[in-house]
Amino acid sequence: MSNLEEQYQKMIETLEKSIKDKEKLEKAKEQLDDIVSIVVEDCEHILDKYDEKVQLIESKNSENEMRIAILEEKVKYFEKMVELDDYDFFITCPYCGFEFQTDYDDEVETVNCPECGKAFDVDWDDEEEDNSDEK
Repeated sequence: MSNLEEQYQKMIETLEKSIKDKEKLEKAKEQLDDIVSIVVEDCEHILDKYDEKVQLIESKNSENEMRIAILEEKVKYFEKMVELDDYDFFITCPYCGFEFQTDYDDEVETVNCPECGKAFDVDWDDEEEDNSDEK
């Protein structure tokens, strides 16, 4: 028997010992039952709210786990990109049309065509090279 049930039984016994008038005893027991019912209903309501919040947290946790998994995949992808030793780009010479490969270097603004030897400007941020200045 739980502690609550034991306390309830003790209260009933105390009422039965203290109140000899049957009608008053029954009225007191009814009032005690009403109070206990209210407390039990309140506890059930609290537990229902608790369960709702736990379910919401679990749902959010599941969503966050999916987001974390997606982010981890993206991080792995970017790590692979960063780990690559060669950042090779294919460039087409605007003068002779020769296509060649070169390493990325954002400090270099001009490259020389290995075929015709002419120099031209390279914009690493744009897919098209700036061909306006011949050197």
